[in-house]
Amino acid sequence: MNFSETTIVDSTLCMLGCFSLLTWSVILLKAGEMALNRYRNRKVINQYTEISLLSALTPSEIETDKNLTTQAGRVLSVGSQTYARAKNLTKTNTLEHHAAWHELIERALRQQLQKEKALMESGLGWLASIGSTAPFIGLFGTVWGIMHALKDISAQGNASLDVVAGPIGEALIATALGIAVAIPAVIAYNFFLRQNRTSIANLEHFATDYLRSCIENDLTETTENNHVHTTAQ
Repeated sequence: MNFSETTIVDSTLCMLGCFSLLTWSVILLKAGEMALNRYRNRKVINQYTEISLLSALTPSEIETDKNLTTQAGRVLSVGSQTYARAKNLTKTNTLEHHAAWHELIERALRQQLQKEKALMESGLGWLASIGSTAPFIGLFGTVWGIMHALKDISAQGNASLDVVAGPIGEALIATALGIAVAIPAVIAYNFFLRQNRTSIANLEHFATDYLRSCIENDLTETTENNHVHTTAQ
C-alpha cells in the first residue's frame, strides 16, 4: 500500500479508537450519575413520605433544603412553590378555585418531570450514534484495505497464502474493532433507557402523591369551612 492507502486505514482505526474511548467515558459517567440519582431520590422520597408531604417544606425552607438539589427534591420544590403561591393568592375557598390551582400544580410537576427526563437522556445520543455507525466505519476500513491489498498482490503477481493472509488479515481488524466498539454502546444505550424509564416512573408516582396531598388538604379545608359556616347559620 502507498502512503495514502495506509493513512486511510490507520485513520479509520484511530477514529474507532476515539469512539471506544468516548463510549466508555459516557458509560462510566452515566452509570455514576444514575447510581447517585437513585440513592438521592430514594433518600428524599423516604424522608418525605414518612411525614405529610404538605408539611414537609415551608416556603422559607424551599430555598435552603439541600435535598432539593436532587431530582425528587426539584420536583417537590416546584410543587411546593406553586402550592404556596396558591395558598397566598387564594381569597376564596371554593372547589372551583382550588381545581384551577391543582391544574397549575399538575402542569408544573409535569414540566419538571420532562426536564429531569431530558437531563437523564443527555449523552445517550452519543451511544446510539456510535452503536449504529461504528460497524459501518470498520467495514469501510476493511473494504478499503482489502481492495488495495489485492491491488498490491496483483502487481506482485503472487497470490499465495503467505502473501494474501497478511494484508487482508490487517484489513479485517477494522471490522472487528468496529463491532467491538458498537456492542458496548448498544448494550449501554438500551440499559440506560430502561433505567431512566424506571426512574421517571418513580418520580411520577412521587409527584402524583404530592398532588393528591394538595387536593386532599384543600378538600378537607373546604369541607371544614362549609361545616363551620353551616353551623353558624
